[in-house]
Amino acid sequence: MAHNNYQRLPRRTALLIGLAGTAALSLQTLLTSNLWDVVDNVGDGGGGDARMTELEDQYRRILMPTVEEIFGKEDEEILAIPGDDMLSGSDNGEAPEPSTTAAISHAQLIDANQPLPTYTLQDAIDSSKMFDRKFALLIYDPDDDAFYGLYSKRHNLVKGCQKVLNSIKNLSYLLRTNFPERFQGKKSAELVIPISSGDYPGVSSNCIDHFRQESPDPLIPSDWQKSIELGQDCSHNTAPILHFGSVFRHPHMFPNIIAMPMPVPHHLNCFSTWATAKTVCKELREKGIDEKAMLLFGDAIGLKWEDLIPQVVWRGTDFPFLAQINPLLKKPQFHERLINWPWSQTEEDKMTKKIGGQTAFNAANKKRRLNRVRNRAPKQADVNEQILSRFTKAAAVESLKGQYIHLLPRWKAVVLTAEAEVIAKPNTLPWANMKFSSYVQDGRKSSALGAEDYKDWEGIGFATGDYKSHKNLAQYKYHIDLGGGGGTTWDGTILKLAMPGMLFHHLTPTKDYIHDWMKPWVHYVPVSSDLLDLKEKFDWAESHRVQSKKIADEGTKLMRHLTSPEGFEQMYQQDIVGPLRRVTDAYQPVSVNQSQTSRRTWREVIQKIEGDGVFLSVIKCHGSSVHDCDEGGGDVLGENYMKNTSTNGPAKLRSLLVKKSRIKFR
Repeated sequence: MAHNNYQRLPRRTALLIGLAGTAALSLQTLLTSNLWDVVDNVGDGGGGDARMTELEDQYRRILMPTVEEIFGKEDEEILAIPGDDMLSGSDNGEAPEPSTTAAISHAQLIDANQPLPTYTLQDAIDSSKMFDRKFALLIYDPDDDAFYGLYSKRHNLVKGCQKVLNSIKNLSYLLRTNFPERFQGKKSAELVIPISSGDYPGVSSNCIDHFRQESPDPLIPSDWQKSIELGQDCSHNTAPILHFGSVFRHPHMFPNIIAMPMPVPHHLNCFSTWATAKTVCKELREKGIDEKAMLLFGDAIGLKWEDLIPQVVWRGTDFPFLAQINPLLKKPQFHERLINWPWSQTEEDKMTKKIGGQTAFNAANKKRRLNRVRNRAPKQADVNEQILSRFTKAAAVESLKGQYIHLLPRWKAVVLTAEAEVIAKPNTLPWANMKFSSYVQDGRKSSALGAEDYKDWEGIGFATGDYKSHKNLAQYKYHIDLGGGGGTTWDGTILKLAMPGMLFHHLTPTKDYIHDWMKPWVHYVPVSSDLLDLKEKFDWAESHRVQSKKIADEGTKLMRHLTSPEGFEQMYQQDIVGPLRRVTDAYQPVSVNQSQTSRRTWREVIQKIEGDGVFLSVIKCHGSSVHDCDEGGGDVLGENYMKNTSTNGPAKLRSLLVKKSRIKFR
């Protein structure tokens, strides 16, 4: 594989945050009517296709002008199905020109090999004011020749703080390994880098509300303007912030936040492995060659495109979706009205309106006959039972379509699957097979199939499905990487790109560092955050099988390249070394900004700015290896600094850290 065949895309400059309801979606007119009125008005056609099409038309008619006005047409262009002539060639390595109409982000400057704006310790501290969790200052201390992670007691302690610690361990090692001349003890100046880690940046809700638009969007919290009135300063965008996790796609949202590899073994830890031994980590090797490997390439297990199952398949966890950004997106609750509403229709509608191919009147007759014929005509009873099950499932589908825009994306996928199953002709596969195989219980994943929480849904053939191994999933022609808690799926995307099938990539308000290596309509087919175009894209793929296979093959080739020694070195340079060099060069040590007579150390500057006891040392790393760290960090800011604090300060912080992140304090 030629080295220059694969390039990262320039950071997109106008990508939507709106399709999941974070901005500019107006469906107020669709929701003012009672849910059951919406359902009652579903027209003929078995599965209610006409009404769903009407909802989609209204959805897009209201949405798209607002989207174009606020964000431009860039995402619309990505999602649009290109002409056949546009798909005839393969990836030639040429990336599209970035838009020049939007503000330039720090990430775009790095991509263009341009220096970042200089920043100071004051700027780094100020950037912490935009966050309320999972943020730290990584500080290289020349006196100790060590790296310290400082956490603010103003920030919330959450389970994800362990990701911050893992990021600091790897970052300390990668800095010293790549730039040893910069870290020479007392010969060197201090270095301060703001970092964050987690599913997506832990910025405060108040700061996120600054990016919302005036709109009758029913998915925007009604009190969002109140947080802006609180006056929180959310414009601290000078100091670069390395975020180890998913970041916001739109560069206007926190343009100084830079996407870094996620702090899990098969991402960030793999780069540290590469820095040490120049070998690709076991997790990113081909499955079968190594038992810990994740990737399954079709040609390695004898799978051919023409033999793959023509369904969109997904198995995963019932999980929230960008809860802080989309607090009104929800998981539906099962209740009797969900399936019993057909019986409350008018008498005329009971006689004429079809639901799942049956009117309520016909379904009632079949229900009455069912018990009478069960013993003397069991085959007829089975037929009636199947018809009634189909009718009940169709009723639930219509109910949930009425609240579709309020559902979490993974539940949207479940509804689309149930609808596909209802309208599928006998002896034909439904086009969709997207179901939950697990859910989170007491902080751990458990099987959804047969679980008490899902028994009502399973009773109508909804939501849950059998667990499928990687080898099982690889037998399907179409995959989708439905976004989870951070809006993306940290391992699903790379797993599915490697498989022989084609990937429908879920475009959401966030992205991962590796997404910049993927090109729409070359390596994947993009689908909108609301999934309303998924069926259309599936139909296109089925009617353009040569192009679909080409896209699937290119996705597989991309993953083969990126996980090869040559490709991984390319990623290492562009996603690790490049950003760290630019950030390191941009920092202005405290000595540069002080006169000889008033010179202070970085410790004294922090105390002067923040006062005593606000930032606490939670980890100390020497950087000689990822494991050369002391979780607890020592008393880096001095004994007096640690003692002069309020009762609810460090003591509470310590106890929470010890409990949730297993950090030991000295």
